[in-house]
Amino acid sequence: MSYISQAEASILSLFNAVNSGFLGDSSRGLDQIDGWLQVLRSADTSSSRAMAAELDQLALQFRSNNIAAAAETMQRLGEQTAVAAAGIHTFEGTGDKLRELSQKLIAAAGNLRFVAKAPQPLEH
Repeated sequence: MSYISQAEASILSLFNAVNSGFLGDSSRGLDQIDGWLQVLRSADTSSSRAMAAELDQLALQFRSNNIAAAAETMQRLGEQTAVAAAGIHTFEGTGDKLRELSQKLIAAAGNLRFVAKAPQPLEH
């Protein structure tokens, strides 16, 4: 599986964690974030360090069920991904895939904002 396919699967897993109420088991989402962190930290570039810092924040937000803050972090990650992809033009389409990933991250942020505004179910 390519890194971009893995990232897309990770976003889907985060969506599923959010759609299950966000207050449930966040470990699936945290596992995905941990996987992204390993990849970004191994790259060790200024942009990968900035994205890793955002992912660290996202993990904290998942652990504390802070949906609104997680939405803002996903938005920033999408924007950072777009900036990173701006200068990438290859025959393999890597830049295009990263731009698509950026759009998915920003869409995820929008969905999280919607979830943050919705009334949360009461716990018994």
